[in-house]
Amino acid sequence: MKFNEVLYWCEFPLRADWKKLNSLFLSNGMKAKCYICVESAEEFRDWKNKLRHFRGIEAIGAWPSIPLDKGYWFSGFVDRKEIDKLEQYKWMKLKIDIEPPFRYFRMLTVVNALLWVMLHTLKPAKTKAYLKEKIEGALKNNDIMLSTFPLPEFILRRYGFFRNPRFNYNFMFYSSMMHPLLRPIYRLYYRLFIRAQLKKSKASYFAVGLISKGIFNSEPQYKNPKQLESDLRFLFKNRVKNIVVYSIEGISQRKDSEEWVKAIKEFC
Repeated sequence: MKFNEVLYWCEFPLRADWKKLNSLFLSNGMKAKCYICVESAEEFRDWKNKLRHFRGIEAIGAWPSIPLDKGYWFSGFVDRKEIDKLEQYKWMKLKIDIEPPFRYFRMLTVVNALLWVMLHTLKPAKTKAYLKEKIEGALKNNDIMLSTFPLPEFILRRYGFFRNPRFNYNFMFYSSMMHPLLRPIYRLYYRLFIRAQLKKSKASYFAVGLISKGIFNSEPQYKNPKQLESDLRFLFKNRVKNIVVYSIEGISQRKDSEEWVKAIKEFC
């Protein structure tokens, strides 16, 4: 069972033990290709230079973000001046998250985020067209991957999601965020979702997780590598060719780091 490509998201590069990760991947005959979350092109270049001497790690692309109080992710709900920041990444390989803007909640952050999605389904996204214009225009020479939720496209389009034959697409398959009793239903839905996405692009990526917490700092995580293996096997059986692991820094934070790497190795 081998995927065509296995990539890694790195949302918090300062949390990663890069030396440890390099040793782990090299000892298992692997190389981790990462997209690193940054707020500027200069920051990405700095990380690329820092990781250049690691043979087991490669920073292949930038994952642009904006300040938390401005939304963090890109969508049709963030200001034009924040969208304009994408121009600095010309000629870079990019992963752009199309998600509702970040909102800070003290409790039940994931639940509140989902509520936001439902409540804003019909709210006009004022900068949606501008976001599309900026990505297709200013970044026309970039290798771009748009990443978003596994939701119906009529909802995603409201946030700024769109299709372009030049782009790659990634959809989140974060089963750890589902209550165990709901996971069978989630997998049933996701089987249909995969089928629909692969009809549009056989090269679509699907991200598994979570190995570590995200920006809310409250997201449920995998309890063990077996859960990761189960998700990878599910995607492979449903004819997915390309996957992403969230997150590489999470692997280095786990006490049994090598077991997580070995779980991935079975599929690459």
